[in-house]
Amino acid sequence: MLPVSRLRVLQGLMILATSGWLVACHKEAPPKPKPVVVKKSPAELKQLADSANQSLEELKPLLAALSAKFTALHQQFDPLPPDLPDFSETRGKFNSADEGVGRMNAKIPWLSAQLDAAVKAGDGAELEEISKSIARTRGEIPQVEQIYTELFHQVLPFTRIAAELEARKKAQCEADNTGATTAAAAAAMSKKSSAH
Repeated sequence: MLPVSRLRVLQGLMILATSGWLVACHKEAPPKPKPVVVKKSPAELKQLADSANQSLEELKPLLAALSAKFTALHQQFDPLPPDLPDFSETRGKFNSADEGVGRMNAKIPWLSAQLDAAVKAGDGAELEEISKSIARTRGEIPQVEQIYTELFHQVLPFTRIAAELEARKKAQCEADNTGATTAAAAAAMSKKSSAH
């Protein structure tokens, strides 16, 4: 058996060895390379910036029209009870699509700020990336339009079901109230006849 002092020395050495091993594993990551700024002639930069600005301006009304359609669709979806039979999938699809349209709209001011920054920096590569991003967003619009059309047709049956359920509930309440009124009238008549 080792004396206590040697055990402590061995423990200290083990701790040092382990900590040295841990430090060796956590080396600093190499610095990231700086992005390459592609310098273009002023004429090329102006052409890229004008093209990107024009594409962005053309995108704005398309997204505004799409947003208006989803706003109108909200008026049909929002009042519907979430517990309608088989409605959760359609409601989920609507919420996802609506959120996607919101993200597309939020992209407009971001792209505009990026465009201004790229023009100030004279960064042609960034201007090209912005143009691609605008084109991708524009390319997504027909897909979202298709989803809107599907949702528009899918919500109609649920609107009818909700109206039928509401009518049944109202009829049931009226029947219950009529029954209660009739029972109360019968009880009152019974009291009057027993009093005579």
